[in-house]
Amino acid sequence: MTHPAHDAPSSLGSGHGLAIAFFAVVLAVWAAVMAASLRQAALPDDTDGLMLAVFHPGASEDDAFRAMVAAGGEPVRSTWLGFAYVARGREPGFVGRLKAQGALAAFGELPVGPTLGGCAAMPVDVAKIAATKLQ
Repeated sequence: MTHPAHDAPSSLGSGHGLAIAFFAVVLAVWAAVMAASLRQAALPDDTDGLMLAVFHPGASEDDAFRAMVAAGGEPVRSTWLGFAYVARGREPGFVGRLKAQGALAAFGELPVGPTLGGCAAMPVDVAKIAATKLQ
């Protein structure tokens, strides 16, 4: 003799399995879109100016600052991420030199999502934009 109460947990479990599978698909799609967006947003090696320099997670702040200076740039400030720093390079090719010193990538403004604020903000290099407009 079977009781309907014993069947309820198995049907409830299959509902959770569907939700977990849906969540996994959404997460995979989101990760793929973010990876493509970040790859597209990475600055070319010949870029200079104000940017977000990203290093390997776990890289020390001292190593990151040494890399920025060795690449011919200026560390501007750290961010809340701990492995991303705002840096300025005044000579063309700064991004390429920064990568040669160990940076993963450098970014200007990201193409998706709201503008970041606070200590993770990507400031605009106003002086460079004004100089470009005057030319």
